[in-house]
Amino acid sequence: MNYIPKVIAHRGASATAPENTLPAFALAFKEGADGVECDVRLTADGQVVCIHDADTERVADQKLVVEQSDLATLQALDVGKWKGTAYADTRIPLLSEVMAVLPPGKKLFIELKAGKEILTPLLEVIDAGKIELKQIALIAFDQEMVKALKAKRPNLKVFWLIDVKSNWLGRSELKLADVLDTLVAIKANGLGLRCHSGIKREMVRSILKADMHLNIWMLDKPVDARRYASFEASSITTSCPKAMLDAMRG
Repeated sequence: MNYIPKVIAHRGASATAPENTLPAFALAFKEGADGVECDVRLTADGQVVCIHDADTERVADQKLVVEQSDLATLQALDVGKWKGTAYADTRIPLLSEVMAVLPPGKKLFIELKAGKEILTPLLEVIDAGKIELKQIALIAFDQEMVKALKAKRPNLKVFWLIDVKSNWLGRSELKLADVLDTLVAIKANGLGLRCHSGIKREMVRSILKADMHLNIWMLDKPVDARRYASFEASSITTSCPKAMLDAMRG
C-alpha cells in the first residue's frame, strides 16, 4: 500500500458543512479524516470559541466583532444556514465542546487567530479537557506566538505556519535554510505550508530530516493530494477529506 499522509479536515469537512462547527467536524470523521483543524478566538467575556474571521458577517446574518461580543450573544447567531437549510440553527461552538466530541486517537489542530491574550484561557481549556495532549497541535503564523507557547508548555506540539504563496516561494537553498533555522530557534515541532507548486520534494525531505512534522494546507485537488503523498508529507489539510483519501488510495 502506498504511503498516505494523515488527513486533517480544514475547519471540518467545510466544503460541505458550515466551517468550524460541530456538524462539520462530525462529518469530517464520518468521511474518514484523521483529525480536524479549527480556528480559535477570544470573546469579550474570555471564552475560547471556534471561528475564523474577526467578525461574524461571512457566516451569520449579522456582523458582530468576536472580541467585542460575549458568548451568549455570539451563540444566538445561526452560523449554519448559509451552507443550506439542513444546517440551520447551527451555533458557534466553544473549543471545549469540540474537544468533548473528539474521537479517541483523532487529531485536533488548533489555529490561534487572536493575540497573546488568548494563551492563558486557551491553555486552561486544554488542561480541563479529557483528550490526550498528543492529540493536539497548536498552529500559528506568528513566530512570537509559537515561541511563547513553547515557553509556557514545552510538552505541547506547536507548528509554525507559512503562506508560501505570499511570503516564501522556496526558490533558493538559503531560504530553506532560513526556515529550518527559524523552526529550531522558536522551538517549533513542525511546519505548515500552504499548498503551492514551488514546494519541491527536496524541501519536504529537508524539513522531515530535521525531525519536524510537515503539513501541507489548503489542499483540495486530488492531483495535489497524490503529489504530497508521494513526497511523504506528514499530513495534509483539506476541506474535502473523503475526496482526498479516495484520490490517494486510488
